[in-house]
Order: sequence, then structure tokens, then C-alpha cells
Amino acid sequence: MSATQTCAGCQRPIPRREYLRCMVCKYKYDLECANVSFGLFKIMEKKDQWCCPECKSKRPKTGNLNTPVRPNPQNTQEDPDLNRKNEDHNVTHRKKTSRSSDETPGLEQISSPESCAQATAQKDLITELKVYMAGLINNQTDSLREAIAELTETIRKQNNRIEQLETRVQDLESQKSKLGDTTALESKILNLEVEIQERDRMLLLNDVEIAGYPEEANENGTQVVVTLAKKIGVDLDPKEVVSAERVGPPRSAQQGAARARPRPLAVRLTRRDTRDTLLKAARVRRGVTTEGLPVSGPACSVYINERLTKHYRQLFQQTREISRSKNFKYVWTRDGKIYARQDDGKARHRIQSEADLKRIFGEF
Repeated sequence: MSATQTCAGCQRPIPRREYLRCMVCKYKYDLECANVSFGLFKIMEKKDQWCCPECKSKRPKTGNLNTPVRPNPQNTQEDPDLNRKNEDHNVTHRKKTSRSSDETPGLEQISSPESCAQATAQKDLITELKVYMAGLINNQTDSLREAIAELTETIRKQNNRIEQLETRVQDLESQKSKLGDTTALESKILNLEVEIQERDRMLLLNDVEIAGYPEEANENGTQVVVTLAKKIGVDLDPKEVVSAERVGPPRSAQQGAARARPRPLAVRLTRRDTRDTLLKAARVRRGVTTEGLPVSGPACSVYINERLTKHYRQLFQQTREISRSKNFKYVWTRDGKIYARQDDGKARHRIQSEADLKRIFGEF
């Protein structure tokens, strides 16, 4: 229906499809002007026979053929008795209808076809609402039952899982009780770890680590080692250098720095005595720099140290930090081993694990 159609009663556009057309004037009325409820409109069977109030008021009044005909007054003047009978005939006598105890006395029950239709429509609407509500309640009840059943199944599964976990915990506790004291096992594991670390240390007895030497693109590591060894007074044959390469990920320049901090240069030599000679010369020539060496940039300090495994490198760093707070004067490495001494004349302590740190330094 187009939006240009208007109600003949209120002259407003009919907003929806629910309207009535008068069978006489053919005008359209919305349900409010037609004085018809939405529920009644839905159950009306003869919508095309509806008549608007204006057309209904224009219908001619129909006569009541049941009204008694009055006699001629001239004939009644001669006989008074007949006159009284005629007067009685002019009176319409109505039979008294019996009223129930619920009805209000003195009121007549007048029912018209429209009121009967409305009453029937209301009853049908109430019945339809009851059926709808009953169906809605049944649907909600079914949904609730399904949700309860699903929740019950979920709870049952969770209970089964909890029971399985409890069983596993009991099995583990029983196994632990069978094993008894685990101190011996822990001690054995610690000894195995120390043994593995010692083997790793032995593999690096021919290695040294050069720190602080500037890193350049396409550098020759062997030539760097030979040149630096010559500066500290060691004539090193290039054939004695097995490998010389930078270790660790590339480093980026820090804020305010001209260039990135160079990565350490790991050098593996053919013989252990050559390594010892190089380390001894580096200890004698402390404070060696790159001055006079073929490197770009200003001169910087260079350090030649033993190469430690990852475990001993981290342990050495931790030992140095603790020794400062515990007033230990000396911390050093030799042949990949870590030593600490509190002061001159004191005994030295070898450190192989964190347990040794607690044993030597106490709580830290």
C-alpha cells in the first residue's frame, strides 16, 4: 500500500496494512477510527461487508410492525366499557424475565449484533492468547530441560576427570613413598651435571677469547690474532691458529656511541702451551690497546682471556658480583676453573656450582 492513502476519519496517512474499507462509500479507515481492535480485526471473516459509522447513520429507520394498531377514537366514545378495553389494548404488556442472583436488579439486558460480535471476538482472542501462551511455555520448558540435561552431562564429565586426577595423584604419592628419600638421587644428578660441565671445560683448554678488538667487515680473524700477538711480544705462526671467528649475535650501536660494541673473537689454537704463552704475555702486558694496529677509529683497550663455557661464564659473572658485596679481594680463572680468595694469605676456593657460592659466601 502506498504512503499517499489517508484515513477518511482522521485524514492521516494509514501507517500499516490493517485498515477497513466501507462497502457503501468505499472510503478507508484505520482501526482506531473504525473503533475495531486489532484482535477483532484479525478474526473478522467478512471485512468487505463492513459499514462505516457515517454510512450507517444515513440508513432509513425501519418501522416496528409488531406495534398494536390503535382503534378509531369515535367508536370508543359511545361505550365506556369498550373504551376501557381499547385503552388496555393500547398498552404493550411485556413478560417479566427471570434474573439470576448475579445480575443487577432494574437493568435490562440489551444485546445488539455488534456487541455480540465483539464479545465473540474477545472470547476468540482470549482463546488464541491462551493457546499461544501455552505453546510459548512449552517451548521454554523444552529449552530449559535441554539446558539442564547438557549441564548435567558436563558436570558428569568433570566429575570423571576429577576422579581420574585423584587416582593419578594417589598413584604418584604411592610411587613416591616407594622411592623413599630422594636426596641421594638429587645428589647423583648434581654430580652428573658437574661431570658434563667439566667435560665441556676440557674441550676449551686450547681456546682464548679476545674482547674489545674493533669489528670490521670482511676481517681476517687469523691475521688479527697474529698481529695482536706480535704487539704483546709473542711470535705466533698462522698455522697454529685453527679458527678465529666472532661469536654471538650482531650488536647495534648504543645511543650516543659512534659504533657498536664489538663481539668477542673466539680463537682456537693447535696446542695448549701456545695458549698458555699467549695468556701469560697478556697478563704481563695489561692495558694493551689497538694503537699502532691496522684498525679504524680511535685506540681502544683489548683483553685476552681464557674462553669459558656458557655455564662457567655465567657463574664467573655471578661470583664477581657476590664477591664485591662480601668483600672478597680476588676472583680469577685458570684452565677454565673459577677461584675466589678473600684476602692475601687466605685459602682459595674453587667454585663449580651455585651450591659452592652458598657454601663459600653464605646467604646473598
